[in-house]
Order: sequence, then structure tokens, then C-alpha cells
Amino acid sequence: MSPRILVNIPILNEIQNIERLVTSVMRELDGLDFTLLIVDDGSSDGTLEYIHRVIPSSHGRIAVLQRRKTTPGCQRGAALLAGVRWALANDSYDVFVEMDGDLSHRPEELRSGIDAITCGAADIAIASKYVPGSRISGRTMDRTLISIICNIAVRSLIRWNIRDFSNGYRFYNRAAAQLIPQHIIRYGSPIYLTEVMAIWLKDGLRVIEIPSHYIGRHEGWSKVRLRDYFKASVGVIEIFTRYRLRGFARDPDAPSASPEELDRASREAAAESND
Repeated sequence: MSPRILVNIPILNEIQNIERLVTSVMRELDGLDFTLLIVDDGSSDGTLEYIHRVIPSSHGRIAVLQRRKTTPGCQRGAALLAGVRWALANDSYDVFVEMDGDLSHRPEELRSGIDAITCGAADIAIASKYVPGSRISGRTMDRTLISIICNIAVRSLIRWNIRDFSNGYRFYNRAAAQLIPQHIIRYGSPIYLTEVMAIWLKDGLRVIEIPSHYIGRHEGWSKVRLRDYFKASVGVIEIFTRYRLRGFARDPDAPSASPEELDRASREAAAESND
């Protein structure tokens, strides 16, 4: 049976990129059973209008989740979490994909990431900027350097053998997806990526990194604020204390897995044990 795939893309005012992004994703996944979920945080530049125009011709492949961002700063993490909750509530997806809406993540790499999950190589696959075979283009040396330094800091606190905690191009299975809303998620900012990865690692899920070509877009120092790095540093230290010491609290209001999902998980585990 063909796996059901959910591509979760948070956007905010991406009118310059949205047509190419949607067209490329639809082309690369042609022939597969997938849903492209656009999580819009209140675009006002025509992005949302474009999505609604193409939905009727997408044969049910495109869905929109509209939010209104009320917290200052980037809320990419909150948008991703909303997308995961939507996916778990609306269908039985097998593979979950997260990627940026500005074309920094290449749709041409979708199949390789999906294959890494469907073949059972891991529960999570990171399209990494820092493994052999990876490339970075369109990014200044200073931004690349600060990214490397930040990743080294996170690696030293959480897990050294994972090289890229900050890249949001990720692929994971349903078991990994279900773990996210089962926990209390504290961060709606991009630190969400580190928080969720720490939850996965704490639960013993298997993580691999695959080569990726990251394309930096509009990443000059004008977009870098010291307070953002300070807040991120504080967040990482807080995540570290939960990962190493206190653990990650479960959400008492989180819905439990359905009997059908538990039965399917049992059958899948039995099949793996017989291989």
C-alpha cells in the first residue's frame, strides 16, 4: 500500500515564492498519495488568495489551515505544531514532512527524505546542511559561521552526533508525529525544532541525517537581532535541563491513540519482529 504523506509548510507573505513552491512540490510528488498543507499565519500580500485559486484544480491535494499570529517574532514552531495537530485529526498519514515556504529547502529532495522513512531506516530524517555531500549556497559566510557555532552549542548540550538541529527540512513517521502533541510544547518560535528533537531523542526514536542543498534567502545581518540569539540561547538551556534532568511533561489534555491506531501499531511491530 502506498504511504500517505503530509507536507506541512508554514507561510507568511510568500507571494514571490508560493507559485513555484506549490508547482514544484506537486510535480515532485506526482503519483504519490499526499496532501500539501499550507499553514498561513495571516498573509496579506496575496499569498492566501493564490492558494485558494489553485485548490480547485489540485484534486484534493492542497489544504489550507489559516491562523492569526498574535505573538511577536517568528512563530514558525507554533505553525508547525498546528499543522501536526490538523494532520493527526484529519487523516491517517504515514509520513510527515516539514519544510520552509521560501524555497530554501529544495522540493527535489522530497523523495529521498520520504524514502528514508518508508524503508524503515529511521523514525526521523533531517535534511542536514552539515553532513558529507551537503551544500549551502546564497548565504553569507558570517551567517553560515553563526549557524555552525549555534549548532555546536546545541550539540554539546543535547546530542553530539546530530550535526544540524536548526534545519526545518525534516521527515518523520506517524509514531514521531504522535509524540509531539502528547507533550507540553513550550516554544512557538524556531526553538520548537530543538524542543521536538529533544523529545524524540528522549523517547529513543531513531534519527538520521541525509545530505541536502540549503539555499539561503534574504539572510543578511539586517535580519539578525542579538535579542533573538539571546532568547534562543536561554531556550536551548531550558530544553537541556528537561532533556537531561527533569524530563518532558506530558499534556494531560492530549487525546490518546485510537483503538484502530493501537491495533495497527501492534500489527506493524509484529511484522517487524518476524522480518
